[in-house]
Amino acid sequence: MNLLMALLRSAYLAFLVGYTLAVSPLQMLWSGAEAHQGATVPVPIVEKVFIAAWLAIGWIAVEAVVAWVRVWLEARARRRAATSPAPATPLPPP
Repeated sequence: MNLLMALLRSAYLAFLVGYTLAVSPLQMLWSGAEAHQGATVPVPIVEKVFIAAWLAIGWIAVEAVVAWVRVWLEARARRRAATSPAPATPLPPP
């Protein structure tokens, strides 16, 4: 289940990053100009939405990293359990 959640979070993170970059008016934000052709939303509002989107992406990235660490730790624990010798059974008293 941890692996499934890690995969889902990673896929969602990749989608969200791609979508944010695709729809972001990067040229408008980096040029410093206030008015562009067809721009109907003020630049400060676009900047706030852009910041909120990247904060969301950051949070999902942290969740994805935590999920992958849990998957790694589970696999490591399983490998240790498989390679550790079985506990010795005590001998019955004579």
